[in-house]
Amino acid sequence: MLPRSDQGTFPQRYSQRFPQQIPQASPQARGLALCAALSLALLAGCSTVIEPARPQATPLPDLQRPVTTPGATTRERIVEIATQEWRRWGAQIVRLRRDDTDCVTFSPLPAPQPVEAPVVTDAGVPVQGSADQEADPDGAEAGCVSFPDGTGMEATPLGCKMAQRYWGIVGQAPDCSQVTRPSWAWSAVFISWVLRKAGLDERQFLTGQSHSMYVVDARDGILPRPAFHLEPVPALPRTGDIICAPRGRDKYLEDIAEIGFGTTPMHCDIVVGVDPATRLVKGIGGNVQQSVSMEEIELGDSGKLDGVTNLHMPWLLIMRNDLQ
Repeated sequence: MLPRSDQGTFPQRYSQRFPQQIPQASPQARGLALCAALSLALLAGCSTVIEPARPQATPLPDLQRPVTTPGATTRERIVEIATQEWRRWGAQIVRLRRDDTDCVTFSPLPAPQPVEAPVVTDAGVPVQGSADQEADPDGAEAGCVSFPDGTGMEATPLGCKMAQRYWGIVGQAPDCSQVTRPSWAWSAVFISWVLRKAGLDERQFLTGQSHSMYVVDARDGILPRPAFHLEPVPALPRTGDIICAPRGRDKYLEDIAEIGFGTTPMHCDIVVGVDPATRLVKGIGGNVQQSVSMEEIELGDSGKLDGVTNLHMPWLLIMRNDLQ
């Protein structure tokens, strides 16, 4: 996670976010200017040069080519690829209920054994076990499974390999011990990997190791052909949209304008199913309970996604998919 910026106003200009000089002109303008200069010098034509609106790391080699339905739209490919990856991880399901709980309701791995808090007598002597002791020290209801950091599918050889592949989209190659650490949270690179594999180019979406990077891209309108625009909640998402919530120190952030580029901790999921009748949204995200998981999100009485129905994940915005 990048350190919090000392800049107190939002949104920041892109020239304030990087140490190197980045022109504020649009990528098309820069490309056309370069084309004109070369044309004068060489007395020949030149095709438009497209440069990313902010620096992009060179992806590491990745031979995987997801297979999608012939004729599928870009929106459909996003959903298909996210779903394929979820199945490759074992199809773990997490239920975000209206009572503020988040429970793993299905996992390919056995539930971790709860760690019992020691019972101590008045004399300070530990007692082995107690019939009155809660089975779950967090007070979660029976059957509400949780995988602590460093456990779950990401700690398996297969999970490590797949998480490393996502990091490759931003030119990073963490080892298996790093993949399980909070400082190498891989949920944003999962989103970046899926969208690149679905065919989105640098004019539509820019990759990043932090969700707040591409959220701010969409908020500030820096891309020539943006695939997404932001909409605050409450609202009802559609399949192919991306839903985002702040977390950590900024968990209860209320204003999209306050999101800092690369500095606001967030989590985002790709929406793969919406059922207004049952008030249920299904989203797939990376690094959810230490796996690629499908989150079944119970909506509030309004039938819309909001930031108060489940305070475990206080949703703040929808990145509306503007593609076919």
